[in-house]
Amino acid sequence: MIYDKNLSQYEQDLKESKKKYEKLLKQMKKARSENQYYNLYDEAELLYEDIADLQLRIADLRKQKKLQQELTYCD
Repeated sequence: MIYDKNLSQYEQDLKESKKKYEKLLKQMKKARSENQYYNLYDEAELLYEDIADLQLRIADLRKQKKLQQELTYCD
């Protein structure tokens, strides 16, 4: 699969997304109304999906990099 960013950029995005997710979870604990809680929950759920996607992309890029190294080593 071809990606528009390199591995280090995806790793940085993942790190930032995890920080945002943790911040949202803290805000959810401090929510003063049910409406506020569910709005934060919706944001956290979307961010969690983004984190999962980034993790898959990073794993795939690492596999591609490893395969490329093995192919160049065999040549």
